[in-house]
Amino acid sequence: MSLETPTYPGINLDANEGPQLEIVSIAFISLTIFTIAIRSFSRWYTKITLGLDDLLILIAAILSLAYTAIIIVEVQDNFYGKHIGKSDEDHLEAYMKGLYLLIIIYPVALSMSKLSLLALYWRLFAFTGGRIPIILAGVVNVAWCIAVLFAGIFSCHPIRSFWDPTVPSKCINTAVLFTSNEGFTIVFDIVVLLIPVWFVAQIKKSVRERISISGTFFLGLAVTVVSAIRLWRLVVAQRLPGIDPTFNAIDAGLWAVIELNLWILVASIPTFRPLLGKILRDHSANKNFANVSDGGSASLSGSGVSSGHHLENIKPGTTGTFLQEPQRDLHLNMEFEFGLGDFMGGVGLREGEGGKWD
Repeated sequence: MSLETPTYPGINLDANEGPQLEIVSIAFISLTIFTIAIRSFSRWYTKITLGLDDLLILIAAILSLAYTAIIIVEVQDNFYGKHIGKSDEDHLEAYMKGLYLLIIIYPVALSMSKLSLLALYWRLFAFTGGRIPIILAGVVNVAWCIAVLFAGIFSCHPIRSFWDPTVPSKCINTAVLFTSNEGFTIVFDIVVLLIPVWFVAQIKKSVRERISISGTFFLGLAVTVVSAIRLWRLVVAQRLPGIDPTFNAIDAGLWAVIELNLWILVASIPTFRPLLGKILRDHSANKNFANVSDGGSASLSGSGVSSGHHLENIKPGTTGTFLQEPQRDLHLNMEFEFGLGDFMGGVGLREGEGGKWD
């Protein structure tokens, strides 16, 4: 039996957004596979031991792959992206079962990526005072995941009534659940991505190095833009008249795929730094060795910054800011784990060559 599509001004009853969703899904899951491959190669090439952060991001990638696979099945088999009038009762039930799985997978996959980033923070900033914000963020993240997962699983009572309209049921307003959840996600994402700022400010490194490190984490703020767009599209979908789940939920699915896979990239970008640093160091090693052998100005035992450089005015052991606040030696394990020594090592050698910083 055919289902009826709600009509309103401007509606295109023959619209099909499924292929677009399918293309985006394949593109972003490919990005995730590439990200995990580069991350694994980075760990191997730099001989950095695999940690909890690597395990968690692998779980997130597997869940994201499952999420994307369900999306593609929904598009190809269950009229996802088309108006409900193109479907029938059997396909609609199959679609709702798939949607139920997506609701369950989404918070777990997203939570795993954030936990992976927090585990990386722990690995980099593992000192007594710095553990508190990381632990608090981890607890909030797990609590959020459990709450959203519980609400998703038991959104209808009995559970079967979520996909079977013939069963008498009592359901929560899932639209309100999704929008409120996305609003919280945006705020929490910003908090998680800003955690390293205070840590980096305390590192006994130059201003340039600290800006470089902070920039690595700030790249993740792009994912909050995606979350904001998804929230906006959820609100727009709620305002559409009638019941048209196979079509109205298309934007929510599309931006969820982008969000999940971008978070995996965001949580992995800091792990690329050791690889880049080692490649740069290895590439310049022969040239620098030749210059040192010739007795040139690239001696590693040189005096460092030239006498006229502005860094000379920064007092030792200070932040290098206008107030020049004292830096704390946090004993961060960043030279190896974060690749700081390798990445900035090339700068130090170039400084010796000409007495100038790049």
